[in-house]
Amino acid sequence: MISSISIVIPVYNSYASIQELTVRLIKVLSLTASEYEIIMVDDGSKDKSIEKIKEVLAKNHAIKLISLTGNFGQQNAIMCGLRYAKGDYVITMDDDLQNPPEEIAALMQEVEKGYDVVYGIPKVKQHSRTRNFGSLMADFLFDAVCGKPRSIRVSSFRVLKKEIVQSVIEEKSSFVYISAATLKYTKNIGNVQVQHEVRRHGTSNYNLWKLLKLFYNIYFNYGRPSKLLVQNRRPQYVIKEMIL
Repeated sequence: MISSISIVIPVYNSYASIQELTVRLIKVLSLTASEYEIIMVDDGSKDKSIEKIKEVLAKNHAIKLISLTGNFGQQNAIMCGLRYAKGDYVITMDDDLQNPPEEIAALMQEVEKGYDVVYGIPKVKQHSRTRNFGSLMADFLFDAVCGKPRSIRVSSFRVLKKEIVQSVIEEKSSFVYISAATLKYTKNIGNVQVQHEVRRHGTSNYNLWKLLKLFYNIYFNYGRPSKLLVQNRRPQYVIKEMIL
């Protein structure tokens, strides 16, 4: 059994999935780790996500809440959660149940082979064509800009050793992309195939414009031009409330 695991979940308008997500996570983690915590970072939700998180954490103190003052973006919300994670291993995953919590076992089995980071890669992606195209382009950028090994793919469902998390959280740029930051510190990365479920609640916020903006920011913040870039002084995030 693993000594301790932290789960970091960026939350945005996910009232409908939070209850099931936390129940399934607790069931899995209670069989996987001696100690665990579930850090849910609300990124300016417009629905009652915060109220639902408070409802579930009142019943289980392993669930933690960090509420941000506005919508800073998924990657920034993850960075915030990483800074408060205490586990020897930290898992990041989305809030929409497309990554089944039951696949955490597969991530942990792979990382115990000696990797610093392991990404869960969908056997069959249940995303829109725009999102799938964006993933392919991002993969190309990580190869060209960040020196990612071509045999490795990245995703938002991953496990990182604590030592890598400690390096990643030193990033100061207002633009954050966790995989790009991770590749600065290690290439000892593994992949494991996992199930990917159809999204049952809400809709994806991805569109072509956001993808183009993402590619621009990855190139200019993590590629060679980053040395010439005038750093934006906007904070990565601002915390409104914490229940840890």
